Amino acid sequence: MASNTAAIETPVLIVGGGPVGLALALELGWRGVPCTLVEQSDGVIATPKMNEVNTRTMEFCRRWGIAEQVMHCPFPEDFPMDVVAVTKLGGYELGRLERPARKDQKPGPFSPMNMQVCSQHWFDPMLRERARSFPGVDLLYRHRLESFRELNDGVVAQISALDSGRRLTMRAHYLAACDGAGSGVRRALGVNLEGSEVLSHSMHLFFRTPDLLERLGVRPGTFFAAMDRDGFWGNIRAIDPSEGLWRLLFDVPQGSDASKLDREAWLRRAIEHPPKVQWVSANQWTRRGVVAERFSVGRVFMAGDAVHQVSPTGALGMNTGIADAVDLGWKIAAVLQGWGGTRLLGSYDAERRPAGARNVRMATQYYESLAQLKGGLNEIEEDTPQGEAVRKRAGAALLAQVSRMFRTLGLQIGYRYDNSPIIVPDGTPEPPDDPANYIATARPGARAPHVALADGRSTLDLFGRGFTLLRLGPNAPDPGALKQAAVSHHVPLDVVTLEEPEISRLYERRLVLVRPDGHVAWRGDALPADARALIDRVRGSNG
Repeated sequence: MASNTAAIETPVLIVGGGPVGLALALELGWRGVPCTLVEQSDGVIATPKMNEVNTRTMEFCRRWGIAEQVMHCPFPEDFPMDVVAVTKLGGYELGRLERPARKDQKPGPFSPMNMQVCSQHWFDPMLRERARSFPGVDLLYRHRLESFRELNDGVVAQISALDSGRRLTMRAHYLAACDGAGSGVRRALGVNLEGSEVLSHSMHLFFRTPDLLERLGVRPGTFFAAMDRDGFWGNIRAIDPSEGLWRLLFDVPQGSDASKLDREAWLRRAIEHPPKVQWVSANQWTRRGVVAERFSVGRVFMAGDAVHQVSPTGALGMNTGIADAVDLGWKIAAVLQGWGGTRLLGSYDAERRPAGARNVRMATQYYESLAQLKGGLNEIEEDTPQGEAVRKRAGAALLAQVSRMFRTLGLQIGYRYDNSPIIVPDGTPEPPDDPANYIATARPGARAPHVALADGRSTLDLFGRGFTLLRLGPNAPDPGALKQAAVSHHVPLDVVTLEEPEISRLYERRLVLVRPDGHVAWRGDALPADARALIDRVRGSNG
C-alpha cells in the first residue's frame, strides 16, 4: 500500500502566500536561495485588502524587475489620484488635495520612484510570477501548515495538501511566518501582541457600477472622505475605475452581522441619488494597532500582519510587511550562503520591531484624529449661509487630517535602524523623524539616499546583491584593507567610485558602506584601523 505522506527538504519554509510571503519568496529567489511557500487558499484575490504600493516598496520592485509592471497595472493612467472631502458623492465637495494621474507623475528629488495605486488583486500576481521565475522557488497553494517543531539544526513542519489529502513533512533550516493577523505560528509560539487590540469594528462593502462619477457630475478623484451631521464616518474609494469597482469603508458596532447589514442604506448615506449597483462582497474586520513583543523565536521568524497590525489610515500595512521581507530575506541568504555571522539574524527583531511600532503608532494617530471630527455639524448639508460656513470650517479640518494620511514620504523612506547591533554609529545627531517630510541623510542606519547619476541610473541601483563601498570624491582612500577583510569572510563587496559633487555633499564622508538592503552600515573619511572588525560587525559576527 502506497504511503500517503512525503518528505520535502527546503532551506526556507514560508507560511502564508499574501504579498509579504510572496515578497520574501521573491527576495530569496532573487538572491539565489531556494524556498518553499505554502498557502492554504488558491491565491485568487477577488477584492483587495491593499491598494497602494508605496515609494520604498516601489524601490524594491525596481530592484526585483517588476516596477514597470506595477506602474502599468490596469488602474487607468489618466485617472486623477485626488483625495476629496465630501458630504457624500454627488453632494457638497468640502475640499480637495490634488494628486496627479500616473501619466503626469514625475519622480521627486528623493527617489526615482513614486507611490503607485496597484491594488492587491493586481499586485499579488506580479509578485507571484516574478517569484516563480527563479529556480528553487516553489509555491504550493491549497497547502496548510498543521504543526511545526524546532530542532537543533532546523524546523520540521507537517503540511496538509488540501485537495489530495496528502500529508507532507517539510524540513527547513528556517521557518518564516507570513500568515496574517490571526497567525497560527505566532499563537503556537506564545508570542503576545502589545497595543490597541480594538480601534474599531469595520466593514468593507465592494460594489460595481459603471461611470459612477460621470453620472453624478463629480470631478474625478480616487479617495473620497465622507462627513455628515454625525461627523467623519467613512470613505468611498475607486478600486478599478475601468470596471466600475468601488469600495465603501465605515465602522460598525461590535457584533454586527455582515449578512444582515442594510447595504442600500449605507449606499444612500455615501452617494446622493445612488444608482443601481452590483454588490460584490462584504468584509467585516477589526481595526487594530498592535505590535508583537518579539519578531522571532529560535529559527522561526514572523513578518507582516503576523507581528504588526496597522490601521489602513496611511497605507502602511502591507508596505511595512514588504520591508520586513527584504530585511529578513538578505539576512537569511547571508547565513545560508556562509558569510552571515551568528548574530545577523538576531538583528531582524532589533531593526524591524521599532520600524513596525513606528508605523503602527502613526497610523493609529491618523485614525484617532479622524474619529474626533464630530460635533457642530447639524447644518453641514443645508443650502444656507449657515450651512456654507459649517462646510468651510469642517471641510478644512477634514482635509487637513485626511491629507496627513497621503503625505507620508518620511514614513515611507525615512525609517532608520539607529540602534541595530550591525550598524556602526558615527556619533552624529539624529535628524528629526518627520512622518510627512523625508530628510535625506547617509547617517548609519538610514536608507542610503537617492541621487541621479550621469548615466541615468540612481545611486539606489548600485545596491542590493551584496555590500557596496562608495568611494566619493577625487581623493577617496584606497579600500584595499576592507576588500581583503571581506574576501577573507566571503562577504560580497563591490567598490564603486563616484565623483559627482552632489553625492559627496549628501553622503558627507569619503567612504560609505551600504548593506544589501540599501541601508548605510558605516561611513567615515578613512578606513578604521581594524577593517576586519568592521566587516565582522556589519555581517553580524563576533569575530
